[in-house]
Amino acid sequence: MEIIRAAAGEFERVVASLPADAWDNGTPCDITVREVVGHVVAGNVFAVRLLAGASAAEATAGLDADQLGDDPLGAVVASCENQTTAFAGADENRVLHHPSGDISLDTFVRFRLGELVVHAWDLTVGGGLDRSLDAAMVEALWALVEPNLDEMRTMGAFGPGASASLSDNASPQSRLLDAFGRRP
Repeated sequence: MEIIRAAAGEFERVVASLPADAWDNGTPCDITVREVVGHVVAGNVFAVRLLAGASAAEATAGLDADQLGDDPLGAVVASCENQTTAFAGADENRVLHHPSGDISLDTFVRFRLGELVVHAWDLTVGGGLDRSLDAAMVEALWALVEPNLDEMRTMGAFGPGASASLSDNASPQSRLLDAFGRRP
């Protein structure tokens, strides 16, 4: 689960880099920087619950409450660590009862990785930061995601999908973001 740790670290790095005046800025996913961060933290909490065997209803209960409080970075760090620990101890054979339907652990790993990495990029845009993500982590994620794009899109969480307009020599980051509905 080293890739989960790397993706969480990238998300944490971006959140820690956000300027103090960026939290109300818009992002490519049409919500504010703060809302993106809250969404990812809620997703991390959801993941911990789901990996522990919760039903979809149990795993989503209460996630609409403010997940960030007065310490958004602290909430990010704690939730990322809890999620990483939950994935490390997860039963590889357990069927997970995701709201979009029952899924395997491998599918859920890809889903959560996409959330961490793509939303890290959303935050770089909303925060006016350098949009480059860790190249090794992006390449590792793209290798996991590319063969499974159709399955991931059926979960309905990644926008309009690929634009079909990227050049053949587009970077792995551009390919990943485009596949997830972003137009880098």
